[in-house]
Amino acid sequence: MSLTHPAHLAPPRDRTGLSVRSATPADHPAIRGLLRAAYGQFARTLPASLFQPYQADLLDLDTHTRHGTIVVAEVDGVISGSGAFYPDIGVQGYGWPHGWAGGRGLAVHPRLRGQGVASVLIAECERRARQAGAPVFAFHTASFMASAVELYEHLGYRRLPQYDVDLAQHYGVTGLAPIPVLAYGSDLSAPAEQHPDRSNR
Repeated sequence: MSLTHPAHLAPPRDRTGLSVRSATPADHPAIRGLLRAAYGQFARTLPASLFQPYQADLLDLDTHTRHGTIVVAEVDGVISGSGAFYPDIGVQGYGWPHGWAGGRGLAVHPRLRGQGVASVLIAECERRARQAGAPVFAFHTASFMASAVELYEHLGYRRLPQYDVDLAQHYGVTGLAPIPVLAYGSDLSAPAEQHPDRSNR
């Protein structure tokens, strides 16, 4: 597999009032509210027969916590972003290789998009992937999430089309045209400090 490491992402506390930490069960209601706010716009993009199981999967924090860790970003003490970190992405059921680390359900509150919250969450997940000894950090994003695709490509993540999936097929919804979910990843073998920090661009 040919991958380049993404541009080195900023450390979690490089912005005033912005920090990251592992979530606790007490955070779950706030995280679910955040996920609904961040993903609710796609209820107009996806058929209801698909959006409902897709959203239910994102909101299933018990499963995400059982297989990994929910990471939250706080802005001035308020949970404003979240994402599930999986030390072994192979358990997700999307065809990823076992042993790779990955992310799931990255969300930033709509009012704070473009403020660097997503980059900080990704940096923290990548740090945890390195700590876990994973050779690759990977994730999916839907083809209709244009801003997310732009962010990941700006950060240097590379497409892994062999791991793309059809969202409708994954949730067992028939009668729909294919809805591609795009795979991205990065090689973690190169030391992060060798890569320029472009996260504030």
